[in-house]
This record gives sequence, C-alpha cells and structure tokens, in this order.
Amino acid sequence: MENGQEKSNIEIVANGPTDIKVKTVMPVSTEENAAKQTSEEPSSELLEKIKKQVEVFYFGDVNMQRDKFLIEQTKLDEGWIPMTIMLKFKLLASLSQDVDVILKALESSELMEISEDKKKIRRSPNHPLPVYDAEYRKAQEAKTVYAKGFPLRDTTIEKLTTFLSDYEPFENVIMRKYQDKEKKLQFKGSIFIQFKTLEDAKAFMDRKSVKYGDTELIRKWSADHSAEKAKEKEDRRQKRSEIKAKKNEGKEQCNDSDEEEDDKITPLPKGCVIYFSDVPNECSREDIKGRLGQLGANIAFVDFKIGDKEGWIRLQGENTAKTVIDKMNENKITISGKEVTCRVLESDEEEKYLTKVKEQMANTRQKYIKGKKGKKGRITRGQRKRHSSDSDSFTVPAKKGAIE
Repeated sequence: MENGQEKSNIEIVANGPTDIKVKTVMPVSTEENAAKQTSEEPSSELLEKIKKQVEVFYFGDVNMQRDKFLIEQTKLDEGWIPMTIMLKFKLLASLSQDVDVILKALESSELMEISEDKKKIRRSPNHPLPVYDAEYRKAQEAKTVYAKGFPLRDTTIEKLTTFLSDYEPFENVIMRKYQDKEKKLQFKGSIFIQFKTLEDAKAFMDRKSVKYGDTELIRKWSADHSAEKAKEKEDRRQKRSEIKAKKNEGKEQCNDSDEEEDDKITPLPKGCVIYFSDVPNECSREDIKGRLGQLGANIAFVDFKIGDKEGWIRLQGENTAKTVIDKMNENKITISGKEVTCRVLESDEEEKYLTKVKEQMANTRQKYIKGKKGKKGRITRGQRKRHSSDSDSFTVPAKKGAIE
C-alpha cells in the first residue's frame, strides 16, 4: 500500500525491437495464487508413472545391458545424464516435459540420484549393474513369461504396462515384432514379461485365468516357448530334407509305372492318429503342434487349417497316439483359451482315414512325377539345347523372392 492506494502490477509486452506496450494487470490475491498452484500440482499417479518409466524402462538392469545410447551417455560424465537428454525420450516426454515434475517423481527413488544443481540424474553407484554372464541370463530367463493373444493393431507399450500393473512387480516388457514386406515393424500379438523375482513369475503362471479384454491369454514359460520354436525350426529343416530326398528319388524313378509308385509308399503305422474337435476360430496348426509337443508328441503331420472345427494329427511310430492321450486331462487340452476334445482313431474309422491319407500321398507323388516328365526336354526362352552335352536337361532359375 502507498498513500492508502493499492499499487497495480505492470507487465511489459515486447512485440518487436521498437514496439513495446505497457499492460496493466490486476493483482492476484493470495487465495487465487494458492488455488492455481494446487490445480497444477502433479498427481501421485503421474509421479509414480514417471518414476517407473525412469527406474524400470531406462535405468533398470534389463535396459541398461542393451540400450547403446544410454550406455554411451553414462560414460561421458560419471554416469550423469542431463535432463535435456532425458526429455528426448518420447515416453518420458509424453508423461511430462516439466523437469521439476520429473525430479519430484525421483525424489523418493533408491535407484536414481539427482545432481545438486538439479540438471542431471544418474543411476546410483550404490546399485551397480549386474554382470551379464551366462548365469545371469539363465536366471533372467527363468523368471520370464511368454504371453500371446493381444490385438495385432493399436497395441502400445503404454497399454501393456497399464494392463500388467495388476500383476506387478515386473522388470521389463518386450513386444515381439517382425518386419513386413515393406520393412516396417509389425506387432506379433505376443510379449515377454520379465518379473522381478521367480516367485512373482510363478504367481502369474499359477493364475487360473488371465484375460486381455475378452481374450484369454496363452501363457508359457519363456524357456518352454524357446524349446518349442527350436523344435519347429528343426521340423522345418527335416521336412525340407525329406522333400529334397523325394525329389531325388523322383528323378531316379520317373519312368516307373503308376502302380509301382503306389506300391512304394511306406506303410503307415497303426494307432498313430488323434482326432480332435471343438477347435476355436483363432487356432492355427502351429498352436496345435506346440501344445501336443508339450505332451511329448512326435508329430508327422497335422491335417488342419485355420477356421476348421476339427482335424487329425498323425504321429510317428506304432501305437503312439494312446500314450499322448493318456497324458491329457479327460482327453482334453487347452488351445487358445478353449478346451479341445481329442481321441484315438480305431478300427474301421482309422482304416478309412489311413486309406485316404495313402491316396493323397500317392496323388501328390504322381503329380510330382508327371510334372517332372512334362519338363523333360523343355526349352525355355533364351536357352538352347546343348547337343554336345551328355544330358539335355537344365535347371530353370528360381524366380526372385520365390519361397523354397
């Protein structure tokens, strides 16, 4: 107060080097100031999200073993990272671009340190990084879970971490992706969740049901999933070898009669066929092979395509189907969150199915041989018969991008 009058505030607004305006601003009461500060106070939920983002997804054990950018940054100034650098991380900036808010979220952190000038942060030297050796990787895999069933589109790491907040504590979430034809990364619909401890991972796996929306998630231990994928890879390699062997055999026997070819089909073993029904719409051949593989099934062929409600699995070896069925709970297995009923084909039903399989194998073989006969001596454009050669046959180059 001056001379009994309240002084007004003056605000100078510069619109240019020679354009200066003086604007009178009415004073703001103490109560209004307090209300404004309270409304801008960050919520405890936001502070917790920021803290988790920094502690887990940036400076956590998992990320710090593979994030090349952060690793290089920590070498520049005794581990200190300027906040100007931290704000370049999109997920952190999406939560807040206010340095004071971010630092406030880290005040209670045991893992992170804040510099005296409040311009930098770092992982505390009291929490050194573990040694990333074989023993460490094995321990990490033991507490990692594979989960499948998430939407292929519009799924983000933010949505996943929010969903998984009910199953904490976890250290890391990895979205599994692949490159499409345009070299763009696409989500596979499955993730790896690395939990804080093995007990946390077991608690997640022991849950009777885990749903994302209305979809029941398929859950497996990471080690089991890796073993299944390795087996599938070996199966594909074996199948390619078999196809190659059949091609070579077809070259040697291309002049044999149809009857002789039918007779040379290897007799199929008995007691090796499992019939299954009540299949969910999203189920694939790979899902079936993976689930039966968990029961020790040595699969020769899966007679099924996506959308079918039933199918057949032909195993290798005599009377192997019953052994697999006996490992099931009341002849049922769970695939894609739904119970699928299984049984062994027997008597006339088995004979009828195996006869159909033999016919299909014979037809496929005949088509292959006839195709080889039709190509014999054929000359493609731009090529000539080489009369001086011992053989008139030649190899047609495969089209670029063709799948073998």
